[in-house]
Amino acid sequence: MLKTLLIDNYDSYTYNLFQLISKVNGADPEVFTNDQLTWLALSELLCSGTYDNVVISPGPGTPNCASDIGVCADLLQANLQIPILGVCMGMQALAVAFGASIQHAPEPIHGRVSQIQHTSHKLFKHIPSGVGSGFSVVRYHSLAVQEASLPACLQPIAWTCGSHQALRPITPQVDTDPSRAHGDSHTADQVLQGIAHSSLPYYGVQFHPESIGTAFGFQLLQNFHDLTVEHHGLQLPDRLPKQLPKQLSEKSTDLIIGGPERSALPPSPWEHGGGPASLTLRWQKLEGLLGEVGGTEGLFMHLHGQHCPQDTFWLDSSASDRGRFSYFGGRGGPLWQRISYKLPTPTGSPAPVGGRLPASDKPLEDGGTDPSAHPYPPSSGLGSQPEHSPQAGMPQQLHACSHPPHSRAPRQAPGHHQHARSRRQADRQHGSLTVEDVSGNITQHQTSVWDHLGHQLKVHRIDIHDESAQQLPFDFWGGFVGYLGYELKAECGGDNAHEAATPDAAMFLADRLVAVDHHQMDVYLLALAQPGSDSSESTAQDWLHTTAASIHSLLHHPLHTPLQPRPLSSQSRRSLMGSASSLAGSSQTHQHMDTASSGAMSEDNWSHVDQRGSFSSLDSCLLDCSASATAPEPTDWLPSAVSVIPNEQLHLHQRQQQQGSLQQYQLGKGIAHPPFKLARSKQQYLRDVAACQRALHDGDSYEICLTTALVRPEAADALQLYRTLRKVNPAPYAAWMSFGADDLQICCSSPERFLKGGRGGLLEARPIKGTAPRSADPEEDRAAAIALAHSEKDQAENLMVVDLLRNDLGRVCRVGSVHVPALMEVESFATVHQLVSTIRGQRQSQVSLIDAIRAAFPGGSMTGAPKVRSMQILDTLEQEARGIYSGSLGFIGFNDTCDLNIVIRTAVVHGGQTRIGAGGAIVVQSDTQGEYDEMRLKAMALLKAVSLSEGAGPLAAADQVDVGDL
Repeated sequence: MLKTLLIDNYDSYTYNLFQLISKVNGADPEVFTNDQLTWLALSELLCSGTYDNVVISPGPGTPNCASDIGVCADLLQANLQIPILGVCMGMQALAVAFGASIQHAPEPIHGRVSQIQHTSHKLFKHIPSGVGSGFSVVRYHSLAVQEASLPACLQPIAWTCGSHQALRPITPQVDTDPSRAHGDSHTADQVLQGIAHSSLPYYGVQFHPESIGTAFGFQLLQNFHDLTVEHHGLQLPDRLPKQLPKQLSEKSTDLIIGGPERSALPPSPWEHGGGPASLTLRWQKLEGLLGEVGGTEGLFMHLHGQHCPQDTFWLDSSASDRGRFSYFGGRGGPLWQRISYKLPTPTGSPAPVGGRLPASDKPLEDGGTDPSAHPYPPSSGLGSQPEHSPQAGMPQQLHACSHPPHSRAPRQAPGHHQHARSRRQADRQHGSLTVEDVSGNITQHQTSVWDHLGHQLKVHRIDIHDESAQQLPFDFWGGFVGYLGYELKAECGGDNAHEAATPDAAMFLADRLVAVDHHQMDVYLLALAQPGSDSSESTAQDWLHTTAASIHSLLHHPLHTPLQPRPLSSQSRRSLMGSASSLAGSSQTHQHMDTASSGAMSEDNWSHVDQRGSFSSLDSCLLDCSASATAPEPTDWLPSAVSVIPNEQLHLHQRQQQQGSLQQYQLGKGIAHPPFKLARSKQQYLRDVAACQRALHDGDSYEICLTTALVRPEAADALQLYRTLRKVNPAPYAAWMSFGADDLQICCSSPERFLKGGRGGLLEARPIKGTAPRSADPEEDRAAAIALAHSEKDQAENLMVVDLLRNDLGRVCRVGSVHVPALMEVESFATVHQLVSTIRGQRQSQVSLIDAIRAAFPGGSMTGAPKVRSMQILDTLEQEARGIYSGSLGFIGFNDTCDLNIVIRTAVVHGGQTRIGAGGAIVVQSDTQGEYDEMRLKAMALLKAVSLSEGAGPLAAADQVDVGDL
């Protein structure tokens, strides 16, 4: 078996290469980041024969910048007789090391597919060549090697051919919205995609063989393996003879989706290793009772919501067709705790990006993009090209970056072997963790929240009995429930750039909870006890008995808490309902992970007939506004696909008249509410989008998830807001949380799963990238879903995040287990269609659940790729902390399971404010105004819920948003 050294250039796809190399070699490669070893230390390892070959990963930036390429430059210039394969920037580094030049490619290509022709070099043995051959690859690069500058010792061996296109190109008969489709395919110049040294065993490919959308990636790595064996004079292993595939149509997806196989390894036995169990589970099932006690909402309100609902949680699968189980609880038994965590106060400004700082303060005319505006200081390598216009596609040679390296924190891989932390990573201080127990006793610790959670999961272990495992169809039996804020990226490879107003993490240790099965209408009561303790057992049994009796009392005296509806016109009903999409991805793709089974999909006093967001009845969806005589009758409950955002210019005069008092729609009590205001003005957001695109053109990222916030200087009635939100915008990963001591409430209607850890170590991520508004007209709605499914821009966004999540799971999963059972399925919710993919893997036995969560945090759909560099760009542009938004919320159980969402479509009520985060992924195909409109669209459901919860028309809050300078 060969031993490979994999040098990581801080890319987010390195562990996809890791998985391929491991399968090819039969042994895991060793991974160093490009700044972990001095050249002296690395050269000693190489000269001692520790490694048989080297793979240089992709990465952000340019090989002309020393901090971007690190020790790889020394390696390539040393002329060692060891086989080296450079991928993407690794190939560019190989070219630069021998005197070639790097230029801007004719067009940036990120997450799109090209066909390849080659010279039949041994690196491409058994791989077809040319248009229609089936050799299609995914490209992630905006810079390219200038072929004319290649020295005689470097041979060109592969090029693009034909056109480039989306992973799933548009079929000719589909009529789509051209503003979303961006065309079927694009003609392109031949761009150099492969080089080889004439006398040294050095090779490079510009495309990404490790992508899920690249064909023959495994074969290419196997060919590099064979070239290594040949170089060292070893014997090749016996293999069956290769058969080249028949010519395939370039429209075929059989081979395009032929990256790592789409089957999973079987799950490991569900057992809790690492020591004896310290907890036992006591539970009671109230069969078929949910519909008779007012549904989940009635049950929650009865048990926790009648008075001030402090220290309560409700993990609410309000879209019960896709989320079978809900959980809720409050201050519990003797083990209950409330935990909050704050990072150390940030010091200094955000770290520079590869020696450069993006800037977005150049004024724009009419909200447009100025392509000549550059995000970098003139002294930097890329900024030294003032004549460069990315959109013009004119090749420009890139020069060296003169700025010193910046501090970067490597993302450790707990499962696979990666050496100690980067030399550039400064020792990080621990944050402050506060714990309050059920008696009100408070203790503080200086530690990391990750270390604390990991320790607690080792101390608290539920004894898993076969009977409970078989009779309890859900996974949360007790443990931690709460959120991990976005700024925890500082302990996961990112920088501690901004301080959040809210705790960076907050959790309850829940030892008493209620679980609801929406399909079978069953209610479960769960209590944790300490084995061998009579008092603990007695307390648990008393709680089960008392809670069951309280629930049964509702059968005779039902609690009248549902929101009362206001009659709607037929036009308003149609507008809010939307329509079903026959393109919706099947919920079966994630039923296995949810241990779901078929059954009734009815909950509370409302239900879904459309599994993707429509209601069978609106009678319990809307707040009773009959007392609001002055509230105007809404004329459109769902913005159309054409004009989602109100025209700020048309409303400018009206808003100017309202400045000062800002007369709002009056409620029954005559209360006026101040408007929401963009945290950064509309013009600033447009400039930020333009700055992101310039960074993309210059190779610093493939995709950047830019966000902002809408803030109102008034605290909403949070529980009323959440009860309205779950009706207006039901979602499978919705949640209510109230941390009373901090005056902090969370109203979340997230459709996106971050990470689920299932029984037996199964891991699943379900990223969302790609959004389109729904229409009240069924034909328009279907057309919008079809357009989204085939949109090149949205497919590129989704593919980049899928490859990123494959990488994050690949860091902690068994080799060969990471797979993609569902790629870019359209799922439809109450107000939007979304592109959703599913990535799964089998966690390694030595990797803890907390290790797996930390390896993937924060979710790549909220950062972009490469993750670390993209977060650095965002730290500079966004200028403030995201807080809870963009983080993750859910449970981490004492039975080695978890289910965590991505915190989007969420309102946070704290400190006298109501804050709604929103944003979107910026890619090279993005339209500046379109990205602003998408950001506003994603906030629409929350703004609608705020308005309805206060008795106003559904568009009241959205119409009155203060967008700043126009």
